[in-house]
Amino acid sequence: MSNFCLSDEKNIDFLKESFNLLSEPNRIKILCLLWKNEKLCVCEIIKALWLKQNLISHHLSMFKRIWLFEQKKVWTNIYYSINKEVYDKLKTLVWNIFNF
Repeated sequence: MSNFCLSDEKNIDFLKESFNLLSEPNRIKILCLLWKNEKLCVCEIIKALWLKQNLISHHLSMFKRIWLFEQKKVWTNIYYSINKEVYDKLKTLVWNIFNF
């Protein structure tokens, strides 16, 4: 895995945005659901979290800011999954912060 330098402003901005997004508990729940299930549509997230569709859609759209989720349209449903490359980048940067 490549090493991301924390002095790189792009990485600092990426971390800032990531932590900001993950400061909302429902977004952490959505991330955990997607990690556990690999891919889900909004209707499945609604059933799991008992939140309204517009709120789930809002949270999912927020993740577009850091490209953490990928989406694939199948008929009328959009399925979301974790972008493994972005997830690995985030994990590596966080690891570098706490293990320098």
